[in-house]
Amino acid sequence: MIEELINSNKKITLILGSGFHRQALGNYSILSNWESLLTKLGHPKSITRKYTLDFEQIIVKQTNSQNKLGNKQAHEIEKDELKNIANFIKMEQKWVLSQNNRFQYPTIFNPKYISDVISLNFDHVAEEICNLKYGNGDKIEWLNESSFTKKYPKNSSSSVYQRTSFRKITDKEGNEIRFWYPHGSILKPESITLGINKYAKLVSDTDRIRKHFKQEEKKSSFDLTWYSQILKNPVFILGASVSEAEWGLLSAIVYKARNFAKPENKHHENEIYKMFSAEQAKEHNFWYAPLFTDKNFEEQWRLLEKYLKE
Repeated sequence: MIEELINSNKKITLILGSGFHRQALGNYSILSNWESLLTKLGHPKSITRKYTLDFEQIIVKQTNSQNKLGNKQAHEIEKDELKNIANFIKMEQKWVLSQNNRFQYPTIFNPKYISDVISLNFDHVAEEICNLKYGNGDKIEWLNESSFTKKYPKNSSSSVYQRTSFRKITDKEGNEIRFWYPHGSILKPESITLGINKYAKLVSDTDRIRKHFKQEEKKSSFDLTWYSQILKNPVFILGASVSEAEWGLLSAIVYKARNFAKPENKHHENEIYKMFSAEQAKEHNFWYAPLFTDKNFEEQWRLLEKYLKE
């Protein structure tokens, strides 16, 4: 089924989670493990694995524990900690990329088959790996080709503008692949989505993106965003659990299902496939089809790599 899809000349959108890092690094890197990342900011015993609330708890405790000379408000402490998180991840990313012979990441970002990668991670490891293997040498910059460019100036700090910006790699044959960071990027620490307010803003921004897409569609215009690439293409969800905390992504998935819900529209819909464990793949899931059945995660990554190579 996957082989047929790849051979159909349809470009694919990947949604990439921290399991991508877990495949190469195990579960002890701050790139693959939320608990390890948040432990950099707070005491390990305070991490409950409800990571959004854990981050909020860290902010409140640090605001509380300022000495008498400290007068920062919680939002200022949060800003400082997001910078710290970005710096921790930058250092880990630099080290991991310097050890490319030691850590074997799946080679799956072939612009011949993949048009878009929606990263739920804050790092740019996948983008760097893709550029190293396929890039034509052009400098990678932030771009925005959405309808929000009519409302905001270039490189605006608006959250919806940043969430609809991407970084593009072009291979030597002219095939393009875009990397989107709707949860934020270490290159823009203030964009990193961890706290309650940021997650709430992600949902409202996703709704704005959807509304803009529908408005442009009525004018026979295509609004290029990460949301449009979920609607337009077959989607592979890789190394991401898509928990209930992922309200922004879940909103997009639900909107896609609603968009094609009428029987006369159903034949236009492209499937969403997801990596499941062999046991999970046996269970019916309304929202996703299993990417593979009867395969463990190691085998699934290797099969994907096989299909997405030259």
